[in-house]
Amino acid sequence: MSPFIFMNTLSKKFIYTAFFLIILLAAALRLYQLSQIPPSLSWDEAAAGYNAWTIANFGQDEGGRNFPLFFKSFEDDKHPVHIYITAVSVKILGLSEFSTRLPAAIFGVLNVLIIFFLGRMLFKSSGIGLLAAFILAISPYNLHFSHFNHEFNIAVFFFMLGLWMFLAGINRKSYLLSLSFFSFGISLISYHSSKIVVTLLILLLVILFFKKLRQLKKQFLLGIGILSFFIGIILFNPELLGIARMKQTAFSPKEIQSTQGYKMTQNELVGKVDIIFHQYLTHFSPEFLFISGDRNSRLSAQSSGEFYKIEALFLFLGLIILVRKRSKVSLLLLAWALLGPVPSALAKEAPHAGRAMFMTGSWHLIIALGFAFLINLAHKLPLKIVIIAGGLLLYGIFLKENLTYYYGEYGNRYAVDWQYGMRQIVDYIKRHPEFSQVYMTDVRSQPYIFFLYYFKILPDDFQKTVKYNDTQSRSYNLVSVFDKYHFGDWDPIESIPFPNVLYVISPSHYNGLRYKNSFTNAELVKFPNGTDAFYMVSKY
Repeated sequence: MSPFIFMNTLSKKFIYTAFFLIILLAAALRLYQLSQIPPSLSWDEAAAGYNAWTIANFGQDEGGRNFPLFFKSFEDDKHPVHIYITAVSVKILGLSEFSTRLPAAIFGVLNVLIIFFLGRMLFKSSGIGLLAAFILAISPYNLHFSHFNHEFNIAVFFFMLGLWMFLAGINRKSYLLSLSFFSFGISLISYHSSKIVVTLLILLLVILFFKKLRQLKKQFLLGIGILSFFIGIILFNPELLGIARMKQTAFSPKEIQSTQGYKMTQNELVGKVDIIFHQYLTHFSPEFLFISGDRNSRLSAQSSGEFYKIEALFLFLGLIILVRKRSKVSLLLLAWALLGPVPSALAKEAPHAGRAMFMTGSWHLIIALGFAFLINLAHKLPLKIVIIAGGLLLYGIFLKENLTYYYGEYGNRYAVDWQYGMRQIVDYIKRHPEFSQVYMTDVRSQPYIFFLYYFKILPDDFQKTVKYNDTQSRSYNLVSVFDKYHFGDWDPIESIPFPNVLYVISPSHYNGLRYKNSFTNAELVKFPNGTDAFYMVSKY
């Protein structure tokens, strides 16, 4: 029985009205409290926002390089696409939490838009496209990554756009074929995961549709030329290959040697494969998928899995249909879904929702397919309507629970993981220009970037006075000092109360201050849940 019969009977007016409402819903969910949730910028967001601001206004990054193809960020090399897109946002709106996060929200909405057209093309059904768009619009996975500055939505969007243009190009709009490779290329230089997943899927597309590509030889060769240009950018800029990040996330000898594979063979490669295989499987665990999501609170709200519990049934049904159908579309979707977790499995901290970003899109399309199949099992229209209403009701309940937690308890519980308090510290310093020296604890890592961000320090001024950390803790605090601001280069317990000198320290350091009674002023920054975050002490 075809799962598409009922979904194909929907009127155009209904389809486009529903599609418009879904886009509105997606935009509302992604823009609501964008500046407030998560409760503060992370250091990666501050770095992206500041470098976007310096590029937009001065054509330089924080290191003084003119329009670079990669950005140095805390011993890691960042891809250019999301920073240049953020540069447009901060140029138009000014540098703020909202403008820094806006690109993630916009591309989150664009993903909802493109998955409708992609689902409609893959399944020849506008109804399934609608279901896929709705499911992605309220997805806890996509919602969270639409609320902070990350490459996630941008890399996924350009892949899905490229896939849609590729399929449209080989069927009826040949001029889109070469453009599809341009979109794939943008995805390749957007995030490390793309280099694995997108590359393999492009190869699969060429194999599956080679006969049609031969008929469109001119457009295909042009597309290959375009893709080669992006590959050349990566090869001539090795930093974009992610070598620095691979070193940071590589498995330690101890981890490798503790595997069963290594113990049996004494071979490190076998040990690594053992780790990768087991890490890959963790992405299919109920905990990650449907219960708690990523264990890192910056990558998941922790209130639900990356997918809603109801979607376990739809996913199961969708997979059965794909396996039974045995078509090129089935193979493509299954490959996309199964390749999604691979980049995460190759590094530490798996399952990692960010590195497994290409589970977005493929899994949502399969879930929509399963939902459509369940609807079509009912032979009579009233029962179909009951199934649709029941499914939407359950989705509404899960969405309400997720949003209630996300806009409430999440910010209170995990503010510390989002480096909360940095803006409050800088705001206090702005109100007190009399301080000639400021000593800032590095307990939250990379504090300097927040000073650059909130003070809007000119890149030239930063470069004139910056002294980089050359100790072994370099990866945790890149800068020791610039201008009058010091970062973790002193013993906070031994802080001496001099006039017009401010010390920003942790509560534990405040309680242990040797000269605590000699300070005449202490300001306290609290986390949203009321616990102490930072003390600012001085002697007037």
